[in-house]
Amino acid sequence: MLYVVNWVYSAAILNTLYSWFPSISTAAKPSLLMPTFSNSIPHSMQSIAENGIGAILVFEYLYFLLQEKAGGNDLQEDLNFIVEKYQSSGIQAKVNKLIQEAFKVHGNNVEILCPILVDIALQNQLSKMLNRKG
Repeated sequence: MLYVVNWVYSAAILNTLYSWFPSISTAAKPSLLMPTFSNSIPHSMQSIAENGIGAILVFEYLYFLLQEKAGGNDLQEDLNFIVEKYQSSGIQAKVNKLIQEAFKVHGNNVEILCPILVDIALQNQLSKMLNRKG
């Protein structure tokens, strides 16, 4: 099941990525569309955690992919590829399930949730998970 419900433009994300990889032409792709990764109630703490961790995992993998490709030709195409991998590999479903369980057990207790959410992100890094699968 795919959880991408919409795409949003983020100039800050785009500018940061272009600064990391100056070989990518900004004229070729003046905007970047980013998916949302949550199927929870919009704007809830759980939804923010699902989207945030999903974005972190996708961008972490994108960073390493672009280093490997020495920049790449189409940033949006690379992002779409990684989002598809994140969704189709089952990692997104696993991550969202773990986040949902954490919120179910601990409510909105930020002091308890923060280390749990960090651990979920660390245990599900795409660069490690997808490289094991091949």
